[in-house]
Amino acid sequence: MRSGLLPAFLFHMRAEEIAVKVSEQISREIALMGFDLIDVTFAKGALRLTIDKPLGVTLNDCVAVNRRVGLLLAAEDYIPGSYRLEVSSPGLNRRLTTRKDFEHFTGRMVKVLTKQGVRKGALRGVEAESLLLETEGFEITIPFIDIVKANLDFDF
Repeated sequence: MRSGLLPAFLFHMRAEEIAVKVSEQISREIALMGFDLIDVTFAKGALRLTIDKPLGVTLNDCVAVNRRVGLLLAAEDYIPGSYRLEVSSPGLNRRLTTRKDFEHFTGRMVKVLTKQGVRKGALRGVEAESLLLETEGFEITIPFIDIVKANLDFDF
């Protein structure tokens, strides 16, 4: 049965399965290339990879990862039909959503929207179920449960 004939929820499950399989297959190779694999999604014929590295991602980095991953995936052929492979960086003001994100960006400036308001400062790490934020010369603890939204923060 072709994916276009599947009920939407079944296709969505298949898309998630593909994203998980791709992530498992390529994460080690991407790490060996010096990048962090931030996200893998598969939707509407596009396999999207988001990569990062400490000093940021260049266009040449995206091209190199695209070529290498394309070769790895061609050998497996578990993605039905044709698809586009897209590789990108998470962007300057990328959203932070997981504990791994907060750990990865320790030392960077962040903007955190909590249930109590907005806090800006330098991310100092993760402790138990909270993040540590240095703001106005003080280190504060923000429980993950209180975070509504968090992004890297850049002033231009």
